[in-house]
Amino acid sequence: MMTLKMIGTDWLAIKAHWWRLLIMAAIVAMFGFVGMNMVIIPIGAYMAIAFSMNAFAVEEKGKLEHLYLSLPLSRSNIVRGRFAFAAFLLAFALVACGLIVALTSTSLDFGLFGARGFLSIEMQPKMIALICCLGFAFGGFMNLSMYPIMFRMGYEKGKVFGFIIPAFVSAALFGGLGILMGSQMELIVSWLAYWAENPVLVGATMLGIGVALFLVSYLVSQWFYNRRSL
Repeated sequence: MMTLKMIGTDWLAIKAHWWRLLIMAAIVAMFGFVGMNMVIIPIGAYMAIAFSMNAFAVEEKGKLEHLYLSLPLSRSNIVRGRFAFAAFLLAFALVACGLIVALTSTSLDFGLFGARGFLSIEMQPKMIALICCLGFAFGGFMNLSMYPIMFRMGYEKGKVFGFIIPAFVSAALFGGLGILMGSQMELIVSWLAYWAENPVLVGATMLGIGVALFLVSYLVSQWFYNRRSL
């Protein structure tokens, strides 16, 4: 119950930033519109974790950590609630982006001016579910890259290492995927074929990696925040 209250508290605390969700939705829709459905789910996962960072910014700007600690909340409650908030946003993003990919995969000619995008392939529901599992693992990676630093240093001091650098790393990963798709399409197709033939193994592996990354991030964040001087 306390965790649910923290989710609601974080959500209301960042209400001044809700408008950014419209921009994120427009970005996702743009990738679908130009026929690049392969990257919609990973980008949605990244934006969900990035959007959750607003809670750190608002907390620090408004000195809300002192308010939280004046309530019957422990530091562990705060960390647990912040992670639950991130998990909620990530789950919502994966479901929403999965539905968008399902819609844009009904035709390979969905892209801009009827042209097939170079990062677009036709995907069945099983493959979309596997890409969502990959998105969850990627979300865990981004969480581990961002959250421990934020709990250790705060938003202003930690945003370079805990937000800007991970953002550049993500951009590089997406750029590398684009290059790989352009030059090694047969390799990508073979990977996807293996995924389709072994959905349980691949899905369970991706989910396991994601859970492990979130768990490590959570434990490190707890350790840092319990020792941080506010």
